[in-house]
Amino acid sequence: MASCFPFEYFECLSDTVLSKLPERLLVKEKDNPELLLILRLLSGVLTLEHVSSTKRIYQKDNYFSSDLKGISRSWSNSFPELLGEGYTAEKLSMYIESSKFKNRKFYKNILSELSYFFYYQKIKVHSSAFVYLYRALEHVSYAFPLIYVSKTDDFSGSYRFLKDLMSGEKEKGELGFLKKFVNTIYRDDSIRESSVDFDITLSSEQEHIFGLLKSLCRDNMISDSTVEPQTLSIKYTEVGSFFILIRNRFFHFMNGGANNIETSRLSDIDLLFGLLNKSFLYWLSTLLLAVVSHNALEFDEQQFRLA
Repeated sequence: MASCFPFEYFECLSDTVLSKLPERLLVKEKDNPELLLILRLLSGVLTLEHVSSTKRIYQKDNYFSSDLKGISRSWSNSFPELLGEGYTAEKLSMYIESSKFKNRKFYKNILSELSYFFYYQKIKVHSSAFVYLYRALEHVSYAFPLIYVSKTDDFSGSYRFLKDLMSGEKEKGELGFLKKFVNTIYRDDSIRESSVDFDITLSSEQEHIFGLLKSLCRDNMISDSTVEPQTLSIKYTEVGSFFILIRNRFFHFMNGGANNIETSRLSDIDLLFGLLNKSFLYWLSTLLLAVVSHNALEFDEQQFRLA
């Protein structure tokens, strides 16, 4: 990786766990595939260092799980299983090796945005962390669907997939396209009926902040599992819309309306974003996992046919 890149990455797994991993899944001093670093980072098994400040962040949360529970001791088995039943670390290493030069600029940008997210989260500047998280979302909003369909030999299936994305109600811009993608990719998946919980447990301002966030939402965005004023539960397919609403109502201050997030009404804006960011990253990570899983399983099937 070029020396000007703002972060460096280091192994944090125990020697016992490392001994069970294929060589190509280990983090080296340089020239690691960006996709490998992203997967290791989001699954909570990577240490990163912000070069200019020399601050190190030990990222142990597993953002592929809603409870963020770490899997470092069982990563060699637990993470590959997230991609598919019976999928192994060796198969993952072969996929990573085959794709390490593909879409590299795209993944490099995603890696940088996520790394800055973790850096600002570490120093508790959660509003800045949100900015980098949103930048990551904008990077993937067009690229995910295109990467998804580019990895398959089923051209008729790819055509139908893209046609579904383009048809129906006209959505605006990349983020509208992403929303259609989320609805399409999870059409027959139980996750479509699930929700993402935003924990608003606070010693003070809890009811105020819960009410503020709920007032931003349309009724059809809120899941029945919401518990006032502790947990705001957003339907899985509407989390992207909630994400955009937060951005618009704080950073864009849309239309001067009553639903804008006014700093004069909050004692600490970083407190607000600190309540939201981890759940947003969990949602974004599950989208990434769905795309990587599709592509990795397609590659594995191609290898099987060639054998």
